[in-house]
Amino acid sequence: MANIKFSTQIKEEDLYKYNLHHAYTSNQGILSIILFVLLIAVWIMRFPQLSLIYRVMYPAVAIVFLVYIPMSLKLRVKNQMQQDVFRFPLTYEFTETGVVISSPTTEEPAELPWEYVYKISNWKGYLLIYSNRVNAYIIPMNDISEDYIYIKEFILKHVEDYKLQLK
Repeated sequence: MANIKFSTQIKEEDLYKYNLHHAYTSNQGILSIILFVLLIAVWIMRFPQLSLIYRVMYPAVAIVFLVYIPMSLKLRVKNQMQQDVFRFPLTYEFTETGVVISSPTTEEPAELPWEYVYKISNWKGYLLIYSNRVNAYIIPMNDISEDYIYIKEFILKHVEDYKLQLK
């Protein structure tokens, strides 16, 4: 089978969506939502007994728990987008040995061998190629829509079934 090569440009929105998805499918995001709900529940149940300061502080702290993760991720993504690697398109080449990723900002391309791929999945318009539990190469499906069938076929031949979550 011939190699498959394509380029894609990661936008700030793409990186933010991925980070938000990752945060809210981990314990950190779930914990912040639980704390928000608990604080609001206690505030509602104890409202008549609370002094004015606590009537204001409970919802304020609850909102901080709810808003902190999305806001901190937004700031982190803005800083990440300043890096050279995100200013130019990344070129991916699927070869018999692995995924070769190159950028105009680097001298040598990086290669992720197929046996070191942690997981490959589809998620809301993205193809995600994980190199570990946290880090993934984010490929917008819009950029590969014409070649997706061939890419999926190539991946199915090179990656173990238990690592795949493709639709």
